[in-house]
Amino acid sequence: MMNRLTILLLLLVPWTMYAQSVDIKNAYRIEGSNIVLNLDPSWSREQQEKLLDQCGMKGLSLDTLWKFGTLGQLAKDGWKLSGTNKNGFKIYKGLTELSGNVKWNKEVVVFSDEWEQLQQQTSATFGFNSLKKPSVKILPNGTTRFMLYGKLDSDDVYLSGTFNNWSTLKTPMVKTDSGWVANVKLRPGKHCYKFIVNGRWITDPQNTQREDDFHDGYNSVFFMPNYEFTLKGYEQAREVIVTGSFNGWNEHLTRMQKINGVWRLAVYLKDGTYGYKFIVDRKWINDPANPVVRDDGRGYKNSYLQLGEPILFTLNGFTQSRQVILAGNFNGWNQSELRMVRTTNGWELPHVLAAGNYQYKFIVDGEWITDPKNPHIGQLDGHKNSVAVVKSNHTFMLKAFPNAKEVHLAGNFNDWSGYTMKKVDGVWAMDIYLPPGKCLYKFIVDGKWIIDPGNELWEQNEFGNGNSVLWVGPQ
Repeated sequence: MMNRLTILLLLLVPWTMYAQSVDIKNAYRIEGSNIVLNLDPSWSREQQEKLLDQCGMKGLSLDTLWKFGTLGQLAKDGWKLSGTNKNGFKIYKGLTELSGNVKWNKEVVVFSDEWEQLQQQTSATFGFNSLKKPSVKILPNGTTRFMLYGKLDSDDVYLSGTFNNWSTLKTPMVKTDSGWVANVKLRPGKHCYKFIVNGRWITDPQNTQREDDFHDGYNSVFFMPNYEFTLKGYEQAREVIVTGSFNGWNEHLTRMQKINGVWRLAVYLKDGTYGYKFIVDRKWINDPANPVVRDDGRGYKNSYLQLGEPILFTLNGFTQSRQVILAGNFNGWNQSELRMVRTTNGWELPHVLAAGNYQYKFIVDGEWITDPKNPHIGQLDGHKNSVAVVKSNHTFMLKAFPNAKEVHLAGNFNDWSGYTMKKVDGVWAMDIYLPPGKCLYKFIVDGKWIIDPGNELWEQNEFGNGNSVLWVGPQ
């Protein structure tokens, strides 16, 4: 099972509070199946007290710990102790024993080796539900009811999942005449969960959607929908499938249900733009209720939907041009799909993209050009492209080189390809979207790669010259 606690990751402030005197990176960690806090006898009393306060262990007496080697009340809460007063103590507890109500600080706790697994549990572009019986249902008031059928001889049952930080105690279920129920408020998206029956973790027997829990078991998966595909007028059809760019145009995966003569499928879709079609008894058709139909560049026309706030791509001038196309890595550089609309001053097209960093160009009467008003340039396959950043959450700044001719930003968020930064009042800057987790980056100043002089956190790389490191928290 994944962590049973709230995990907050460091955004920017990389361990700077105690970096010079306390090794925070080794003070907090996950070791195997335990969450561990290490205390070093060389640290000052003040430093130790601050660490305990950050972890919600303020009630632990340092005198009792170092003189008698006991944890006091923490031991009653299930925490264990190992080590000596000469070499330091390790305070630890099993991940499966954590209630989720442990205070792991509003500022610094980093469990980098678990982060990829946590992200997989909550990140999704598309999903739908497959329940043998309605063990999860959305109530009229907007809350979601989870139900475990049977198990009426159990003493207690708890609901645990990503929505309550895998708490083992926060969400008790109530016994009914047919099983156990609990109501929770869910945001649209992917949610993993399990039931805890008399201390034993089990998946939802009625839910066929599940995935690896990284601990030799599975989690049940529920998608809180934010969109419903509907198709009317085909009451006699035997089978209807919806497919599109959101599921790789799979012809078999997403079967719709006929409810009162209307074919329906509630789904979760991440913000973005999607092409789609219905397959009615093996015949592909566009959505008759959707007037937005576009050429996919391969000789086919698809229905299109957009979820989220659009960004407006504009190209000033070129008023005498016959046609302008927007193309980018967000649509496979399709040369005919996104036709821009002529305006008084040029061309424009609103387009919805999920949060991220993208590269794009305009195709003006067959000629590919970068965006003249955009100073940020990237490269893909040897080609220079304009860079569009959607929902930026961090600004990179470099102040130490006001006289540099050109500065690029490169990192694991752009495959180290380098984005051209903009200089404003002697400071090089660029807004970027960073996904949650560990960000590695460097600046390229007039062709020379350097780590960030304004960031003390860095790690060695295979070239022996290091990368700067940022931790980005959950969003």
